[in-house]
Amino acid sequence: MKELSERSLTVLNDIVEIYTETGLPVGSKALCEKSQLNLSPASLRNVMADLEKNGYLASPHTSAGRAPTEEGFRYYAKSLVSVEEDFLNEEIRKEIEKRIQEDKPLKEKIDSLSAFISDMTSCTGVVTAPRFDMETLDQLEFLRLSDDRVLAVLVTQSGEVENRVVHVPSHISIEKLNESAKHLKDVVAGKTLSDARVLMMQELMEKKHQVDNMMKEMIEVADEWADPTDTDTALVVAGTQNLFQYPEIVRDQLKGLFKVFEEKRLLMALMNEVQKAEGVQIFVGADCKLEEASNFSVVSTSYGNKEKTIVGTLGVVGPMRMNYKKAVQLIDYTGKVLSKALESKDLEVAPEIQKENV
Repeated sequence: MKELSERSLTVLNDIVEIYTETGLPVGSKALCEKSQLNLSPASLRNVMADLEKNGYLASPHTSAGRAPTEEGFRYYAKSLVSVEEDFLNEEIRKEIEKRIQEDKPLKEKIDSLSAFISDMTSCTGVVTAPRFDMETLDQLEFLRLSDDRVLAVLVTQSGEVENRVVHVPSHISIEKLNESAKHLKDVVAGKTLSDARVLMMQELMEKKHQVDNMMKEMIEVADEWADPTDTDTALVVAGTQNLFQYPEIVRDQLKGLFKVFEEKRLLMALMNEVQKAEGVQIFVGADCKLEEASNFSVVSTSYGNKEKTIVGTLGVVGPMRMNYKKAVQLIDYTGKVLSKALESKDLEVAPEIQKENV
């Protein structure tokens, strides 16, 4: 596509923003009222004709006005990289911070953020929670429940806590149990659950009969915890009903998109693309690489933990005429606040576990 002059870009941006608000083709009169270029309606029509010729605008048969094409929306979205205007007021910022700082499990915060993003953009909010097997382990503690049962408590650096009962032979002494527990802690320290499982498997293969029962039990536990196919808990979608308010979205398009929402692996594949680049990513139409989402746009960013490792993504899915400026700033700010909260997380094992751990 041809690069646009500053004047043509300004006209395109004005048309996109008017169309975003009204959903109706934009005529030269409406454009003249908004434009800061001080051009006559005739001059604006000439610029609009050039934009149409170059594929950025289209003229619906039933209207004298023009509407942005997919390429027009894409060019507009690309220009938002340099936007400095602030569309987030203090109330919105504080609400984002409050939801992230609440004393709740990370999963509940993810649910809350997805719903808030949806409400603020009138689109569908999508947030991927950190996959448990890819989270960095912060602590592993053991609490003896009986002669043959031990409670394994695993804490990740994002604050997620999981526990499982591990069975051990009753004849194992407390000294041997302590020794095994210390060895396991050393093996998994600072590793992801997925990596820790691989290390335990390697040790099991290398030492075979020398490896105690606790190691074997913990490998089975790791298999339960590390389930990368569990997309139901890894992906949170909120506000799908918002898409019904856009008359330009026809039933078949919604049917296809809802299939993507239902078969979460398709959406996960798109959200994973976001993790390959820094900052806010905008996918318009065909950029989504999903036939079912080819009439929609996605604005998304990634967030990380204190190891500076990307652990999840958040974004919105909506019509091509979504409010990109608001969506970009909302997603960008939410991602940064969430990353900062995870980076500064200083987790400690609960006091009752510290007192009785083995």
